[in-house]
Amino acid sequence: MTSPSAITLPAAGTTPLLATTELQYASEDNAYGYGWLLDSYKNFRTAHFGPKVTDGSLSQNWVGSWIKGTSTRYDIVAGGPVTGAATGFERKYTTGQLAKVGLSLGSPAKGKTGEVAPSGILPGVDGGWSAWSLHKIPGAVTAYVSTADKVRWGFDFSQDGPADEDGIPATESLYSIAPQSLKAGKSYTKKVNTAVFGPAVTSGLGVLRDGDNIVGKLPLVADGRGNVGDSAYSSVNTVLYRNGKKLVQNEDPLSGVVPMAVPSGAADYRLTTSMRRSAKLSAVSTRIDASWTFRSKHTTAPTMLPVSTVRFTPNVTLDSRVTAGRTASVPVTVQGAAAGKNLKSLTVYVSYDAGKTWKKSTVKAGKLSVKNPAKGKSISYRADVTDKQGNKSSVSIYNAYFGK
Repeated sequence: MTSPSAITLPAAGTTPLLATTELQYASEDNAYGYGWLLDSYKNFRTAHFGPKVTDGSLSQNWVGSWIKGTSTRYDIVAGGPVTGAATGFERKYTTGQLAKVGLSLGSPAKGKTGEVAPSGILPGVDGGWSAWSLHKIPGAVTAYVSTADKVRWGFDFSQDGPADEDGIPATESLYSIAPQSLKAGKSYTKKVNTAVFGPAVTSGLGVLRDGDNIVGKLPLVADGRGNVGDSAYSSVNTVLYRNGKKLVQNEDPLSGVVPMAVPSGAADYRLTTSMRRSAKLSAVSTRIDASWTFRSKHTTAPTMLPVSTVRFTPNVTLDSRVTAGRTASVPVTVQGAAAGKNLKSLTVYVSYDAGKTWKKSTVKAGKLSVKNPAKGKSISYRADVTDKQGNKSSVSIYNAYFGK
């Protein structure tokens, strides 16, 4: 006999966005998944038939998403290892069993919409479904998410562009807030898609050498909170020099999927890239230049190369603006090979005319004291960094943010 499936929320007036369940089988040699993608759990009944599966190879997950009004979501992910398919599934949640996540959605251009998709990850479960909801940006969304079954929650954000002939909007930028465990009854805040957008060099991201290929694998426009993502662009020019001579030139924004073939012998390299973005997509970080110098030779396994970058993290509004004319303290962080005690030198420059002229500024105790730009005007940053092994990196961010 089958039994009904239902998830009861601590709120009335919600509209279902997604309801799924999936069975996953995984052994040393094979993996299979079979599931149902539904609008809601209404009239959905399940039962297990056949012998129990007792070797730990079977799991089942349940995903449900709802929206209330225009800015409140409820997202539930439940499940884990099982010995058979569920004969019905019913859970009732109270507000105290959920975590509250306040999502602040930025927009570096006017008149935009954005989409949000909370994504719950269960241990031992491969992937899972999530539902997108559309919102005006800049704006805010509150997501109430489940916390049982050791679920970890990440959040994906998309800034939409003009729609195509089928009414589907283009994706102008896409950012992911890294998954984390959340506690029932607790409140959290997240911010995405705000300045300063620029390169990030963190764990697993940077420039690597794999045999006789050099691969750039780092986001050029990570947002001000360090959320990794991608952005549309008007142009990209990437050049790799070997011993001072141009070796490779392409239009790849260091996406990690375009290897650059190099000779096996040891040599001095300089990698440069320049990205330009339309102000209609983003009024800030309209041009980003970066370069790295390092010495490299053939490797027998993928090896990260000693590259660095500099991050600027001022407190900006959701439209990437600051109070005009005020003196502000801007945190400055070195990432990559030159971080921490391996830093030899750091020089920072500031521009108030979109990079036509630069003025050297001093970083003290990890912070830069600057005068905010005038109303409607921008500030730009440039940084040169050297590690103790002599590897050099530079980054220039044009129109980092504006005064208001």
